Amino acid sequence: MLYRPLYIALFLGAASSAVAAEWDIGVSRGLETYAATANDGTVLLVCDPDHVYNSYVNHSYFLLRFEDGRTPQKVVFLATSGEQAAFSVRDGIATHRDADPAEWAQLIDMIETGGQIAVVTARDAFTLDQDARPGLRCR
Repeated sequence: MLYRPLYIALFLGAASSAVAAEWDIGVSRGLETYAATANDGTVLLVCDPDHVYNSYVNHSYFLLRFEDGRTPQKVVFLATSGEQAAFSVRDGIATHRDADPAEWAQLIDMIETGGQIAVVTARDAFTLDQDARPGLRCR
């Protein structure tokens, strides 16, 4: 189990740097992209709903970038509603195929709902305040 009080405290501390915005939507190499940036970092979600490169493997992933350039090994996404999703990260990337399916589904649910989502690692945190993205095809 995560140390929920620590993450909640970090979430509350990071909330002051939240920047309300919409997701920056694009397409790269045939994959749908969604980028969200706060003062201290960026989350880039790349979705592969049509299995562009392989009909059996989903190539969806997210990429984290922190202002200080650190690349965490673990990250937790926390919504103000109390939902959380935790991932192991390698070089700032967590892939759909390597993630726990329940955690990935929870992250997508948070993004579809919108609102404040804290992105928390052992050393860094930032908060996104995003509009809802219902029907996100990234499962």
